[in-house]
Amino acid sequence: MPLVRSFALSNKKGKEAWIEYEIERSGDVPKVIFAVKSGTGKPPEGTVSRKGARCIACESDVKLEHVRVEVKAGRMGAQLMAIVAEGNKNRICLSPTEEQEEIAKQAQPDWKPETDLPKQALGFRVQNYGMTKHTDLFTPRQLVALTTLSNLVIEARKKIEIDAVSMGMLDDGLTLSAGGNGAKAYSEALSVYLSFALSRTTDTCNSLCRWQDSHTRVLRLFGRQAIPMVWNYAETNPFADALGGFDVSIKAIIDTSVAFNTEKTKGSVSQKDACEPQKNKFLFSTDPPYYDNIGYADLSDFFYVWLRPPLQNVYPDLFNTLLVPKKQELIATPFRFDGDKQKA
Repeated sequence: MPLVRSFALSNKKGKEAWIEYEIERSGDVPKVIFAVKSGTGKPPEGTVSRKGARCIACESDVKLEHVRVEVKAGRMGAQLMAIVAEGNKNRICLSPTEEQEEIAKQAQPDWKPETDLPKQALGFRVQNYGMTKHTDLFTPRQLVALTTLSNLVIEARKKIEIDAVSMGMLDDGLTLSAGGNGAKAYSEALSVYLSFALSRTTDTCNSLCRWQDSHTRVLRLFGRQAIPMVWNYAETNPFADALGGFDVSIKAIIDTSVAFNTEKTKGSVSQKDACEPQKNKFLFSTDPPYYDNIGYADLSDFFYVWLRPPLQNVYPDLFNTLLVPKKQELIATPFRFDGDKQKA
């Protein structure tokens, strides 16, 4: 029973494309075959909404509560519906082949973030659909890509230090966190920027990214401060020159660094406790509390679990916990008080 919010791929005038489906009933269990169509016509209606779902094989209406029960029991999978590829100055929509689907299923990561999602939290709904760990927010193929990039950041840091020393940079052995200014600190600083690019990539390299048919592109997960459930998702290519590509993320980090790299721009970043008095003449808070609206600490774990592996040796004090600290966060979330709003 496909759970699909929309079958549309492109709504651009003259480039309309959508997905049609066919029910194959040759075996004991009906099989759904997807095919891309273009030209005149319109896509079928979606099969799932906030109220429930509709089975296209038997035309039965299904309550969302039943879907949640099935999902939590481990009876939800994923099927490739379409491929969007780069064409000549435009993007083309293609029907998937069995070979492509099998190749996608072969990816198996060597490591994955097995840390637990909060059972309940502000802005979270995915737990109702069997997603209980951070690894559940990514496909196996995405996990392979992200873990590979993470490992390469560590390798790059080692190579940068060796190259820097060979070019005559100070070899004082001092780390970035210890105030070093030599080859080691330099290599660690560059690995921080590479880690930023990796972190930025995770926002579009996960299984909760929607497809925008009006612009034929992948949308980031964090369009707002929440992790909502998405039924048909778009899996971006991390090597493409488009949103979600690692090269695009690196370019964004470089552009930002260049903009700040002026003689008049100097600053430092440190982690402070808002409950403690500060001696700074100027203090900029980048994470204001949002009472009972946004749980930043829980949401930050999404990025933290990917920043920690490449940076825990660079900033051991910042990354000495498996997840982001929660107790000090100044918000009113009933989920941390057994649902009691008054205590929150």
